[in-house]
Amino acid sequence: MGALILAGWTLAGAMGLSYAWTSSQLSGRAPVTLRAVTSSLESVWLWALMTPLIFACCERFPVVRPRWARNLGCHLVLYVFLWAVDMGLAWLLRPWIGHPGRPFLLTLAEGALLSIYSYAGMAAIGHALRFYRLYMERRVRASELETQLVRAQLLALQMQLRPHFLFNALNAITGLIRTGDSKGAVQMTVGLADLLRAVLRGDDTQEVPLHQELDFVARYLRIEQLRFQERLHTQIRVDPSASDALVPHLLLQPLVENAVRHGARAEAQNRVDIHITRESDMLWLRVRDTGLGPNPPGGASPEPASEPGVPREGGIGLSNTRARLRHLYGDGHRLELLHAEGGGAVAQVAIPYRRAARAVQ
Repeated sequence: MGALILAGWTLAGAMGLSYAWTSSQLSGRAPVTLRAVTSSLESVWLWALMTPLIFACCERFPVVRPRWARNLGCHLVLYVFLWAVDMGLAWLLRPWIGHPGRPFLLTLAEGALLSIYSYAGMAAIGHALRFYRLYMERRVRASELETQLVRAQLLALQMQLRPHFLFNALNAITGLIRTGDSKGAVQMTVGLADLLRAVLRGDDTQEVPLHQELDFVARYLRIEQLRFQERLHTQIRVDPSASDALVPHLLLQPLVENAVRHGARAEAQNRVDIHITRESDMLWLRVRDTGLGPNPPGGASPEPASEPGVPREGGIGLSNTRARLRHLYGDGHRLELLHAEGGGAVAQVAIPYRRAARAVQ
C-alpha cells in the first residue's frame, strides 16, 4: 500500500510539472526551474507520507451519520495540522528549493488551497476504501451465514434419515421376536449395533468416499438379508472409473431401503441391484428392484403398473434425499424413481463427479 501511495503522488506531481512546463512554453514565460521541480516533489512526497494518517482518520472518524459533524471537525483539525507541517517544512527548505523572491504569505495562501484539494482527494479515497472494505466484509459474513444455514439444514435432514431406518430395523427385530425366531432377532440386533457404530462414528461431513458409503450399505443389507433370507438377493457393481468418487453420506441407504421394502413380498423373491457408473462429468447411481412395486395406503393390492420410465414418488427417505441433493448441488443433479421394464422399479441419481482425493486436499 505504501509503495502504491508513493507512486500515485509521484505521478500526480509529474503531471503537475508537465502542465506547468507546457503552459510556460506556450505562453512564453520562463521555463520551469530545477528549484520548482524539487519544491513540487518535496510537497507531493510529504503528502504521500501523510496519506496513511488521513486514511486512518477516515477509518476512525468517517463523515457519516449520526456523528458526521463531530467527525468532520476531526478532519478539519487534521487538515490544519498537515497544512502547517507542509508549510513549516517549505519555510525551512526555502533557501534551497523554494522561491526566495516570492512573499511567504502568498506561498501560505497557495499552500492552503493545494492542501485543501490534496486532503479532500485523499479523504474521498479513504472513505471509498472504507466503504469497499465494509461491503466485502458484509458479503463474506452473508456468505458464511448462508453456508451455516445450508449446513444446518443438511444436518437436520441427515438426522431425520438416521432414526428413519433405525425404526424400520427395530420393527423388523420385533417381527422376528413375535414369530419366535430368537436366533434371527439376536443376529439382526448385532447387525443393527454394528450399523449404528458406523453411523455414530461419522462426523457431520456431507460427502464421503464411495467405498465408505458402499460399506455402510453392505452393513444395512446384511440386516435385511437376515429378515428376508432366501427371498432377497443383492448385487453391487461399480465401474472402475467411478470407484474414487465422492457421494453424499447416507445417499444410497434410503434408495436401497426403498427397493427392499417395495420389492419384497412374502410369496415372491426380490433382487436388488446397485450399479454405479461414471458418464462424462456425472456420477450415476442406480438401484433397481425386481419386486411387484409398492402397495397403496391401507394395505390393498399393489398399485397398477404404469409405463416404464414414468416417475414415482417416494417416502420420507427419498423426500429427504431430494432435499439434501438440492442443497448440495442445486439444479446440477437428478433423482428419479421409475417403473422399470419387466416389473419392479429403478431409482437413479446423477450428481457431479468429484474425486475423493482432490476433495481431501
